Amino acid sequence: MTPLLSCGQAARLDAATREGAAVPALVLMEDASLRMWDALAPIAERERGRSARGNGPLVAICGSGSNAGDALAMLRRARFEGLDSLAAILAKEDLGESASIFAASLRALGVPLLSWGKQEGECRKALGSASLILDGVSGTGLSGALREPLASLVAAANESGASIASIDLPSGLTDDGAKGAVARAAWTLSIEPRKACLYFPSSRASCGEIIPVPGPFPADSPVEADARLLDGGDLASLAPRSAAHAHKGARGRAAVFAGSIGTSGAACLASRSCLAAGSGLSALFASKEVLPLVAPALDAVMVKPEPEDFAAFDAEAWDALLVGPGWGRSESRRAALASLLEKGRPIVIDADAIHLLRELRGSGSRPSCPMILTPHPGEFESLTGVSAQEALRAPSGVLRKAAAEFGAVIVLKSHVTWIASPSGELAVWDGMESGLGTAGSGDVLAGLAAGLLSRASAAARSAGRKASTAEAFAAAQAAVVSHGLAGRAARAGRGWFEAGAIAEEAARILGA
Repeated sequence: MTPLLSCGQAARLDAATREGAAVPALVLMEDASLRMWDALAPIAERERGRSARGNGPLVAICGSGSNAGDALAMLRRARFEGLDSLAAILAKEDLGESASIFAASLRALGVPLLSWGKQEGECRKALGSASLILDGVSGTGLSGALREPLASLVAAANESGASIASIDLPSGLTDDGAKGAVARAAWTLSIEPRKACLYFPSSRASCGEIIPVPGPFPADSPVEADARLLDGGDLASLAPRSAAHAHKGARGRAAVFAGSIGTSGAACLASRSCLAAGSGLSALFASKEVLPLVAPALDAVMVKPEPEDFAAFDAEAWDALLVGPGWGRSESRRAALASLLEKGRPIVIDADAIHLLRELRGSGSRPSCPMILTPHPGEFESLTGVSAQEALRAPSGVLRKAAAEFGAVIVLKSHVTWIASPSGELAVWDGMESGLGTAGSGDVLAGLAAGLLSRASAAARSAGRKASTAEAFAAAQAAVVSHGLAGRAARAGRGWFEAGAIAEEAARILGA
Protein backbone atom coordinates (compact mmCIF):
# COMPACT_ATOMS: atom_id res chain seq x y z
CA MET A 1 0.00 0.00 0.00
CA THR A 2 1.24 3.47 -0.88
CA PRO A 3 0.81 6.22 1.72
CA LEU A 4 -1.32 9.19 0.71
CA LEU A 5 -0.87 12.48 2.55
CA SER A 6 -3.15 15.40 3.14
CA CYS A 7 -1.77 18.73 1.96
CA GLY A 8 -1.20 19.67 5.60
CA GLN A 9 0.76 16.48 6.24
CA ALA A 10 2.86 17.14 3.14
CA ALA A 11 3.67 20.63 4.40
CA ARG A 12 4.74 19.21 7.76
CA LEU A 13 6.98 16.63 6.06
CA ASP A 14 8.59 19.38 4.01
CA ALA A 15 9.15 21.53 7.11
CA ALA A 16 10.54 18.58 9.08
CA THR A 17 13.04 17.86 6.30
CA ARG A 18 14.19 21.46 6.12
CA GLU A 19 14.59 21.74 9.86
CA GLY A 20 15.73 18.22 10.75
CA ALA A 21 18.28 17.90 7.96
CA ALA A 22 19.15 21.61 7.78
CA VAL A 23 18.24 21.67 4.07
CA PRO A 24 17.31 25.11 2.69
CA ALA A 25 13.99 25.39 0.86
CA LEU A 26 15.83 26.34 -2.33
CA VAL A 27 17.77 23.06 -2.28
CA LEU A 28 14.62 20.98 -1.79
CA MET A 29 12.94 22.89 -4.62
CA GLU A 30 15.90 22.33 -6.94
CA ASP A 31 15.97 18.61 -6.12
CA ALA A 32 12.23 18.20 -6.68
CA SER A 33 12.30 20.13 -9.95
CA LEU A 34 15.13 17.99 -11.38
CA ARG A 35 13.24 14.82 -10.53
CA MET A 36 10.04 16.15 -12.10
CA TRP A 37 11.86 17.30 -15.23
CA ASP A 38 13.25 13.77 -15.66
CA ALA A 39 9.63 12.52 -15.65
CA LEU A 40 8.34 15.32 -17.89
CA ALA A 41 11.10 15.43 -20.53
CA PRO A 42 9.94 12.39 -22.54
CA ILE A 43 6.35 13.65 -22.40
CA ALA A 44 7.40 17.10 -23.61
CA GLU A 45 9.38 15.58 -26.48
CA ARG A 46 6.48 13.35 -27.47
CA GLU A 47 4.00 16.25 -27.39
CA ARG A 48 6.26 18.39 -29.58
CA GLY A 49 6.49 15.55 -32.07
CA ARG A 50 2.78 14.83 -32.38
CA SER A 51 1.23 18.20 -31.65
CA ALA A 52 -0.57 19.95 -34.50
CA ARG A 53 1.22 23.05 -33.24
CA GLY A 54 4.57 21.64 -34.35
CA ASN A 55 7.41 22.99 -32.29
CA GLY A 56 5.20 25.18 -30.14
CA PRO A 57 6.75 26.40 -26.90
CA LEU A 58 6.73 24.68 -23.54
CA VAL A 59 4.88 27.28 -21.47
CA ALA A 60 4.92 27.38 -17.67
CA ILE A 61 2.07 29.11 -15.85
CA CYS A 62 3.08 30.29 -12.40
CA GLY A 63 1.53 31.67 -9.26
CA SER A 64 3.98 32.14 -6.41
CA GLY A 65 5.85 30.02 -3.90
CA SER A 66 7.07 26.46 -4.27
CA ASN A 67 5.06 25.33 -7.29
CA ALA A 68 6.03 28.45 -9.25
CA GLY A 69 9.66 27.83 -8.26
CA ASP A 70 9.43 24.21 -9.39
CA ALA A 71 7.99 25.23 -12.76
CA LEU A 72 10.62 27.90 -13.36
CA ALA A 73 13.44 25.57 -12.32
CA MET A 74 12.12 22.95 -14.74
CA LEU A 75 12.16 25.51 -17.56
CA ARG A 76 15.76 26.34 -16.72
CA ARG A 77 16.66 22.63 -16.87
CA ALA A 78 14.87 22.38 -20.24
CA ARG A 79 16.90 25.34 -21.52
CA PHE A 80 20.14 23.75 -20.32
CA GLU A 81 19.22 20.59 -22.25
CA GLY A 82 18.85 22.52 -25.50
CA LEU A 83 15.17 23.47 -25.68
CA ASP A 84 14.90 27.03 -26.92
CA SER A 85 11.14 27.34 -27.42
CA LEU A 86 10.16 28.21 -23.86
CA ALA A 87 8.09 30.82 -22.02
CA ALA A 88 6.73 31.50 -18.57
CA ILE A 89 3.54 33.36 -17.65
CA LEU A 90 3.59 34.99 -14.22
CA ALA A 91 0.29 35.67 -12.48
CA LYS A 92 1.96 37.67 -9.71
CA GLU A 93 4.96 39.97 -9.56
CA ASP A 94 5.88 38.77 -6.07
CA LEU A 95 6.97 35.20 -6.71
CA GLY A 96 8.55 34.59 -3.32
CA GLU A 97 12.26 34.40 -2.53
CA SER A 98 13.14 31.00 -3.99
CA ALA A 99 11.01 31.28 -7.15
CA SER A 100 12.45 34.75 -7.81
CA ILE A 101 15.95 33.25 -7.99
CA PHE A 102 14.85 30.82 -10.70
CA ALA A 103 13.03 33.62 -12.55
CA ALA A 104 16.24 35.69 -12.58
CA SER A 105 18.10 32.72 -14.06
CA LEU A 106 15.56 32.42 -16.87
CA ARG A 107 15.80 36.12 -17.66
CA ALA A 108 19.56 35.78 -17.90
CA LEU A 109 19.07 32.89 -20.33
CA GLY A 110 16.73 34.94 -22.49
CA VAL A 111 13.57 32.96 -21.74
CA PRO A 112 10.48 35.23 -22.07
CA LEU A 113 8.69 35.89 -18.76
CA LEU A 114 5.26 37.34 -19.47
CA SER A 115 2.95 39.11 -17.01
CA TRP A 116 -0.64 37.85 -16.98
CA GLY A 117 -1.84 41.18 -15.56
CA LYS A 118 0.04 43.43 -18.00
CA GLN A 119 0.43 41.31 -21.13
CA GLU A 120 -2.71 39.18 -21.25
CA GLY A 121 -2.92 39.26 -25.03
CA GLU A 122 0.64 37.95 -25.45
CA CYS A 123 0.02 35.38 -22.72
CA ARG A 124 -3.06 34.02 -24.49
CA LYS A 125 -1.12 33.88 -27.75
CA ALA A 126 1.64 31.86 -26.04
CA LEU A 127 -0.91 29.48 -24.52
CA GLY A 128 -2.65 29.10 -27.86
CA SER A 129 0.58 28.04 -29.58
CA ALA A 130 1.99 25.90 -26.74
CA SER A 131 2.89 22.28 -27.40
CA LEU A 132 2.61 21.68 -23.64
CA ILE A 133 1.62 23.76 -20.62
CA LEU A 134 3.39 23.24 -17.30
CA ASP A 135 1.00 24.10 -14.46
CA GLY A 136 2.68 25.66 -11.42
CA VAL A 137 -0.06 28.09 -10.39
CA SER A 138 -0.89 26.67 -6.94
CA GLY A 139 0.07 23.73 -4.78
CA THR A 140 -0.51 22.22 -1.35
CA GLY A 141 -0.61 25.64 0.32
CA LEU A 142 -3.87 26.68 -1.35
CA SER A 143 -6.89 27.17 0.90
CA GLY A 144 -10.32 27.48 -0.68
CA ALA A 145 -10.96 28.30 -4.32
CA LEU A 146 -8.43 29.92 -6.62
CA ARG A 147 -8.73 33.68 -6.53
CA GLU A 148 -7.87 36.22 -9.21
CA PRO A 149 -5.63 36.53 -11.08
CA LEU A 150 -4.86 32.82 -10.62
CA ALA A 151 -8.36 31.60 -11.52
CA SER A 152 -8.47 33.38 -14.89
CA LEU A 153 -4.96 32.14 -15.80
CA VAL A 154 -5.95 28.52 -15.09
CA ALA A 155 -9.17 29.01 -17.07
CA ALA A 156 -7.17 30.36 -20.04
CA ALA A 157 -4.84 27.36 -19.92
CA ASN A 158 -7.82 24.98 -19.88
CA GLU A 159 -9.36 26.79 -22.85
CA SER A 160 -6.14 26.86 -24.89
CA GLY A 161 -6.48 23.33 -26.23
CA ALA A 162 -2.91 22.44 -25.21
CA SER A 163 -2.19 19.45 -22.98
CA ILE A 164 -1.37 20.36 -19.37
CA ALA A 165 1.13 18.74 -17.02
CA SER A 166 0.55 19.76 -13.38
CA ILE A 167 3.21 19.94 -10.71
CA ASP A 168 2.34 17.82 -7.66
CA LEU A 169 -1.42 18.41 -8.04
CA PRO A 170 -3.62 20.35 -10.48
CA SER A 171 -3.93 23.98 -9.48
CA GLY A 172 -7.17 24.59 -7.61
CA LEU A 173 -7.22 21.22 -5.85
CA THR A 174 -7.05 21.16 -2.03
CA ASP A 175 -7.81 18.91 0.94
CA ASP A 176 -11.41 20.08 0.55
CA GLY A 177 -11.50 19.09 -3.10
CA ALA A 178 -11.94 21.61 -5.89
CA LYS A 179 -14.36 24.43 -5.07
CA GLY A 180 -13.71 26.56 -8.13
CA ALA A 181 -11.46 26.61 -11.18
CA VAL A 182 -9.09 23.65 -11.40
CA ALA A 183 -6.47 22.86 -14.01
CA ARG A 184 -7.48 19.95 -16.27
CA ALA A 185 -4.23 18.03 -16.42
CA ALA A 186 -3.36 15.23 -18.81
CA TRP A 187 -0.53 14.31 -16.44
CA THR A 188 0.18 15.09 -12.80
CA LEU A 189 3.81 14.88 -11.69
CA SER A 190 3.15 13.78 -8.13
CA ILE A 191 6.01 14.10 -5.67
CA GLU A 192 6.07 11.08 -3.35
CA PRO A 193 4.43 10.67 -0.92
CA ARG A 194 1.42 11.45 -3.11
CA LYS A 195 -1.47 13.61 -1.96
CA ALA A 196 -4.79 12.00 -1.10
CA CYS A 197 -6.81 14.72 -2.85
CA LEU A 198 -5.52 13.46 -6.22
CA TYR A 199 -7.86 10.50 -5.71
CA PHE A 200 -11.00 12.39 -4.70
CA PRO A 201 -13.60 11.04 -7.15
CA SER A 202 -14.88 14.44 -8.32
CA SER A 203 -11.36 15.67 -9.08
CA ARG A 204 -9.75 12.49 -10.34
CA ALA A 205 -10.40 13.19 -14.03
CA SER A 206 -8.63 16.56 -13.69
CA CYS A 207 -5.44 14.78 -12.61
CA GLY A 208 -5.06 12.71 -15.77
CA GLU A 209 -2.29 10.14 -15.53
CA ILE A 210 -0.73 10.39 -12.07
CA ILE A 211 3.03 9.93 -12.45
CA PRO A 212 4.81 9.18 -9.15
CA VAL A 213 8.04 11.16 -8.76
CA PRO A 214 10.50 10.16 -6.00
CA GLY A 215 10.44 12.82 -3.33
CA PRO A 216 13.50 14.71 -2.04
CA PHE A 217 12.92 13.44 1.51
CA PRO A 218 15.04 11.10 3.67
CA ALA A 219 14.09 7.44 3.20
CA ASP A 220 13.54 7.06 6.94
CA SER A 221 11.27 10.09 7.28
CA PRO A 222 8.30 9.27 9.54
CA VAL A 223 5.27 9.58 7.26
CA GLU A 224 1.94 10.56 8.77
CA ALA A 225 -0.45 9.16 6.16
CA ASP A 226 -4.05 10.28 5.70
CA ALA A 227 -4.91 7.18 3.64
CA ARG A 228 -3.35 4.23 1.81
CA LEU A 229 -3.53 3.61 -1.93
CA LEU A 230 -4.22 -0.02 -2.80
CA ASP A 231 -2.77 -1.92 -5.73
CA GLY A 232 -3.00 -5.47 -7.04
CA GLY A 233 0.03 -6.55 -5.07
CA ASP A 234 -1.86 -5.95 -1.81
CA LEU A 235 -4.40 -8.66 -2.54
CA ALA A 236 -2.24 -11.50 -1.21
CA SER A 237 -2.04 -9.89 2.24
CA LEU A 238 -5.72 -8.88 2.35
CA ALA A 239 -7.56 -11.99 1.18
CA PRO A 240 -7.99 -14.85 3.69
CA ARG A 241 -5.97 -18.01 3.00
CA SER A 242 -7.47 -21.48 2.84
CA ALA A 243 -5.53 -24.54 3.94
CA ALA A 244 -4.94 -27.25 1.35
CA HIS A 245 -7.07 -29.65 3.39
CA ALA A 246 -9.99 -27.21 3.82
CA HIS A 247 -13.46 -28.61 3.13
CA LYS A 248 -16.46 -26.54 2.08
CA GLY A 249 -17.53 -25.80 5.64
CA ALA A 250 -14.05 -24.61 6.56
CA ARG A 251 -13.94 -22.23 3.60
CA GLY A 252 -16.90 -20.20 4.83
CA ARG A 253 -20.69 -20.36 4.60
CA ALA A 254 -22.49 -17.32 3.21
CA ALA A 255 -26.24 -16.70 3.50
CA VAL A 256 -27.69 -14.22 1.01
CA PHE A 257 -30.99 -12.36 1.39
CA ALA A 258 -31.69 -10.70 -1.94
CA GLY A 259 -34.03 -10.40 -4.89
CA SER A 260 -37.62 -9.47 -5.55
CA ILE A 261 -39.88 -9.48 -8.59
CA GLY A 262 -37.99 -7.59 -11.31
CA THR A 263 -34.62 -7.79 -9.54
CA SER A 264 -34.02 -11.51 -9.28
CA GLY A 265 -30.83 -11.10 -11.32
CA ALA A 266 -29.25 -9.18 -8.43
CA ALA A 267 -29.83 -12.16 -6.15
CA CYS A 268 -28.24 -14.57 -8.63
CA LEU A 269 -25.17 -12.38 -9.19
CA ALA A 270 -24.62 -11.72 -5.48
CA SER A 271 -24.96 -15.35 -4.38
CA ARG A 272 -22.72 -16.63 -7.18
CA SER A 273 -20.12 -14.02 -6.30
CA CYS A 274 -19.85 -15.40 -2.77
CA LEU A 275 -18.56 -18.60 -4.36
CA ALA A 276 -16.28 -16.61 -6.67
CA ALA A 277 -14.70 -15.11 -3.55
CA GLY A 278 -13.90 -18.60 -2.25
CA SER A 279 -16.84 -19.37 0.05
CA GLY A 280 -17.29 -23.12 0.31
CA LEU A 281 -21.04 -22.74 0.47
CA SER A 282 -23.49 -20.05 -0.63
CA ALA A 283 -27.24 -20.11 -0.02
CA LEU A 284 -29.82 -17.71 -1.37
CA PHE A 285 -32.89 -17.19 0.83
CA ALA A 286 -35.62 -16.00 -1.53
CA SER A 287 -39.23 -14.98 -1.15
CA LYS A 288 -41.88 -17.42 -2.37
CA GLU A 289 -42.51 -15.22 -5.42
CA VAL A 290 -38.85 -15.14 -6.43
CA LEU A 291 -37.79 -18.66 -5.47
CA PRO A 292 -39.18 -20.41 -8.60
CA LEU A 293 -37.49 -17.78 -10.78
CA VAL A 294 -33.99 -18.12 -9.34
CA ALA A 295 -33.86 -21.83 -8.52
CA PRO A 296 -33.44 -23.00 -12.15
CA ALA A 297 -30.68 -20.42 -12.71
CA LEU A 298 -28.51 -21.44 -9.76
CA ASP A 299 -26.91 -24.85 -9.66
CA ALA A 300 -23.94 -24.40 -7.27
CA VAL A 301 -25.89 -22.07 -4.97
CA MET A 302 -28.44 -23.55 -2.58
CA VAL A 303 -31.81 -21.86 -3.01
CA LYS A 304 -34.01 -21.83 0.08
CA PRO A 305 -37.29 -20.17 1.02
CA GLU A 306 -36.73 -17.16 3.21
CA PRO A 307 -37.77 -17.56 6.87
CA GLU A 308 -41.38 -16.89 7.73
CA ASP A 309 -40.08 -15.57 11.04
CA PHE A 310 -36.68 -13.89 10.68
CA ALA A 311 -36.32 -13.71 14.45
CA ALA A 312 -36.19 -17.51 14.49
CA PHE A 313 -33.59 -17.76 11.70
CA ASP A 314 -30.56 -19.85 12.75
CA ALA A 315 -27.77 -17.41 11.88
CA GLU A 316 -25.17 -19.42 13.79
CA ALA A 317 -25.12 -21.89 10.91
CA TRP A 318 -23.59 -19.16 8.70
CA ASP A 319 -20.24 -17.44 8.80
CA ALA A 320 -21.46 -14.26 7.10
CA LEU A 321 -24.70 -12.75 5.87
CA LEU A 322 -25.36 -10.57 2.83
CA VAL A 323 -28.55 -8.52 2.84
CA GLY A 324 -30.03 -6.14 0.31
CA PRO A 325 -29.32 -6.58 -3.42
CA GLY A 326 -32.70 -6.12 -5.14
CA TRP A 327 -34.42 -6.99 -1.85
CA GLY A 328 -37.06 -4.26 -1.65
CA ARG A 329 -37.72 -1.65 1.03
CA SER A 330 -41.07 -2.63 2.55
CA GLU A 331 -41.91 -2.45 6.24
CA SER A 332 -41.55 -6.23 6.46
CA ARG A 333 -38.04 -5.98 4.98
CA ARG A 334 -37.07 -3.38 7.56
CA ALA A 335 -38.23 -5.68 10.37
CA ALA A 336 -36.36 -8.58 8.77
CA LEU A 337 -33.13 -6.55 8.62
CA ALA A 338 -33.52 -5.57 12.28
CA SER A 339 -33.87 -9.25 13.20
CA LEU A 340 -30.81 -10.24 11.18
CA LEU A 341 -28.71 -7.49 12.75
CA GLU A 342 -29.64 -8.74 16.20
CA LYS A 343 -28.07 -12.13 15.37
CA GLY A 344 -24.61 -10.64 15.75
CA ARG A 345 -23.17 -12.41 12.70
CA PRO A 346 -20.67 -10.73 10.33
CA ILE A 347 -22.80 -8.98 7.74
CA VAL A 348 -22.59 -7.11 4.45
CA ILE A 349 -25.36 -4.57 3.84
CA ASP A 350 -25.94 -3.41 0.28
CA ALA A 351 -28.45 -1.58 -1.91
CA ASP A 352 -32.03 -1.65 -0.52
CA ALA A 353 -30.81 -2.70 2.92
CA ILE A 354 -28.73 0.48 3.15
CA HIS A 355 -31.89 2.55 2.85
CA LEU A 356 -33.55 0.33 5.47
CA LEU A 357 -30.57 0.74 7.79
CA ARG A 358 -31.05 4.49 7.71
CA GLU A 359 -34.61 4.00 8.93
CA LEU A 360 -33.40 1.70 11.73
CA ARG A 361 -30.71 4.14 12.79
CA GLY A 362 -33.08 6.06 15.04
CA SER A 363 -33.72 3.01 17.21
CA GLY A 364 -30.50 3.68 19.11
CA SER A 365 -29.28 0.09 18.81
CA ARG A 366 -25.82 -0.49 17.36
CA PRO A 367 -24.88 -3.91 15.99
CA SER A 368 -21.94 -5.57 17.73
CA CYS A 369 -21.01 -7.66 14.69
CA PRO A 370 -18.41 -6.83 12.02
CA MET A 371 -20.37 -4.98 9.35
CA ILE A 372 -19.55 -3.84 5.82
CA LEU A 373 -21.74 -1.26 4.07
CA THR A 374 -21.35 -0.85 0.30
CA PRO A 375 -23.20 2.32 -0.78
CA HIS A 376 -22.89 4.18 -4.04
CA PRO A 377 -22.93 7.99 -3.60
CA GLY A 378 -26.73 8.27 -3.72
CA GLU A 379 -27.14 5.54 -1.11
CA PHE A 380 -24.47 7.21 1.03
CA GLU A 381 -26.51 10.40 0.90
CA SER A 382 -29.62 8.48 1.96
CA LEU A 383 -27.68 6.82 4.78
CA THR A 384 -25.91 9.87 6.21
CA GLY A 385 -27.59 13.00 4.86
CA VAL A 386 -24.28 14.06 3.29
CA SER A 387 -24.92 15.00 -0.34
CA ALA A 388 -23.45 12.77 -3.01
CA GLN A 389 -21.71 15.83 -4.45
CA GLU A 390 -19.98 16.60 -1.13
CA ALA A 391 -18.99 12.98 -0.55
CA LEU A 392 -17.38 12.72 -3.98
CA ARG A 393 -15.69 16.12 -3.70
CA ALA A 394 -13.86 15.35 -0.43
CA PRO A 395 -14.69 11.86 0.90
CA SER A 396 -12.07 11.39 3.61
CA GLY A 397 -13.66 13.37 6.44
CA VAL A 398 -17.30 12.46 5.86
CA LEU A 399 -16.46 8.79 5.32
CA ARG A 400 -14.45 8.57 8.54
CA LYS A 401 -17.29 10.16 10.47
CA ALA A 402 -19.92 7.83 9.03
CA ALA A 403 -17.82 4.69 9.66
CA ALA A 404 -17.34 5.72 13.28
CA GLU A 405 -21.04 6.52 13.76
CA PHE A 406 -22.26 3.22 12.32
CA GLY A 407 -19.41 1.14 13.73
CA ALA A 408 -19.04 -0.29 10.24
CA VAL A 409 -16.59 -0.57 7.40
CA ILE A 410 -17.96 1.64 4.62
CA VAL A 411 -17.12 1.18 0.95
CA LEU A 412 -18.03 4.32 -1.02
CA LYS A 413 -18.27 2.97 -4.56
CA SER A 414 -17.26 5.14 -7.51
CA HIS A 415 -14.67 5.24 -10.30
CA VAL A 416 -12.28 5.79 -7.39
CA THR A 417 -13.45 3.80 -4.35
CA TRP A 418 -12.78 4.91 -0.79
CA ILE A 419 -12.99 2.45 2.12
CA ALA A 420 -13.15 3.53 5.77
CA SER A 421 -12.91 1.54 9.00
CA PRO A 422 -14.61 2.58 12.25
CA SER A 423 -11.16 3.31 13.72
CA GLY A 424 -10.49 5.93 11.04
CA GLU A 425 -8.28 4.01 8.61
CA LEU A 426 -8.78 4.87 4.95
CA ALA A 427 -7.90 2.83 1.87
CA VAL A 428 -8.29 3.95 -1.74
CA TRP A 429 -8.63 2.01 -5.00
CA ASP A 430 -7.92 4.04 -8.13
CA GLY A 431 -10.37 2.12 -10.31
CA MET A 432 -10.85 4.25 -13.43
CA GLU A 433 -12.41 1.37 -15.40
CA SER A 434 -15.62 2.34 -17.19
CA GLY A 435 -16.34 -1.29 -18.00
CA LEU A 436 -17.37 -1.76 -14.37
CA GLY A 437 -20.14 0.78 -14.89
CA THR A 438 -22.58 -1.96 -15.87
CA ALA A 439 -25.81 -3.20 -14.28
CA GLY A 440 -25.11 -5.77 -11.58
CA SER A 441 -21.52 -4.70 -10.94
CA GLY A 442 -22.40 -3.60 -7.40
CA ASP A 443 -24.19 -6.87 -6.70
CA VAL A 444 -21.01 -8.74 -7.61
CA LEU A 445 -18.94 -6.51 -5.32
CA ALA A 446 -21.32 -7.15 -2.43
CA GLY A 447 -21.12 -10.90 -3.05
CA LEU A 448 -17.32 -10.81 -3.17
CA ALA A 449 -17.24 -8.89 0.12
CA ALA A 450 -19.63 -11.39 1.77
CA GLY A 451 -17.68 -14.36 0.45
CA LEU A 452 -14.36 -13.00 1.69
CA LEU A 453 -15.93 -12.06 5.03
CA SER A 454 -17.33 -15.58 5.38
CA ARG A 455 -13.87 -17.03 4.81
CA ALA A 456 -12.33 -14.75 7.44
CA SER A 457 -15.15 -15.60 9.85
CA ALA A 458 -14.70 -19.35 9.25
CA ALA A 459 -10.98 -19.05 9.97
CA ALA A 460 -11.75 -17.19 13.19
CA ARG A 461 -14.33 -19.83 14.14
CA SER A 462 -11.77 -22.58 13.64
CA ALA A 463 -9.37 -20.65 15.92
CA GLY A 464 -12.05 -20.42 18.62
CA ARG A 465 -12.77 -16.73 18.30
CA LYS A 466 -15.06 -14.30 16.52
CA ALA A 467 -14.19 -12.36 13.40
CA SER A 468 -13.03 -8.81 14.03
CA THR A 469 -13.78 -5.47 12.42
CA ALA A 470 -10.15 -5.41 11.26
CA GLU A 471 -10.83 -8.62 9.31
CA ALA A 472 -13.96 -7.04 7.85
CA PHE A 473 -11.85 -4.05 6.74
CA ALA A 474 -9.36 -6.40 5.07
CA ALA A 475 -12.20 -8.35 3.39
CA ALA A 476 -13.74 -5.14 2.06
CA GLN A 477 -10.40 -4.03 0.61
CA ALA A 478 -9.79 -7.45 -0.95
CA ALA A 479 -13.27 -7.36 -2.50
CA VAL A 480 -12.69 -3.91 -4.01
CA VAL A 481 -9.24 -4.81 -5.36
CA SER A 482 -10.33 -8.16 -6.84
CA HIS A 483 -13.44 -6.52 -8.32
CA GLY A 484 -11.32 -3.77 -9.88
CA LEU A 485 -8.71 -6.16 -11.27
CA ALA A 486 -11.47 -8.40 -12.61
CA GLY A 487 -13.04 -5.48 -14.44
CA ARG A 488 -9.74 -4.61 -16.09
CA ALA A 489 -9.12 -8.23 -17.06
CA ALA A 490 -12.64 -8.62 -18.47
CA ARG A 491 -12.32 -5.43 -20.51
CA ALA A 492 -8.93 -6.46 -21.88
CA GLY A 493 -10.09 -9.95 -22.81
CA ARG A 494 -13.71 -9.40 -23.81
CA GLY A 495 -14.30 -5.74 -24.58
CA TRP A 496 -17.59 -4.65 -23.03
CA PHE A 497 -18.94 -7.26 -20.65
CA GLU A 498 -21.88 -8.19 -18.43
CA ALA A 499 -21.56 -8.32 -14.64
CA GLY A 500 -21.29 -12.10 -14.55
CA ALA A 501 -17.90 -11.80 -16.24
CA ILE A 502 -16.63 -9.81 -13.25
CA ALA A 503 -17.36 -12.72 -10.91
CA GLU A 504 -15.67 -15.16 -13.28
CA GLU A 505 -12.51 -13.08 -13.50
CA ALA A 506 -12.53 -12.38 -9.75
CA ALA A 507 -12.73 -16.12 -9.03
CA ARG A 508 -9.64 -16.66 -11.17
CA ILE A 509 -7.74 -13.80 -9.52
CA LEU A 510 -8.66 -14.72 -5.94
CA GLY A 511 -8.15 -18.39 -6.57
CA ALA A 512 -4.59 -17.67 -7.66
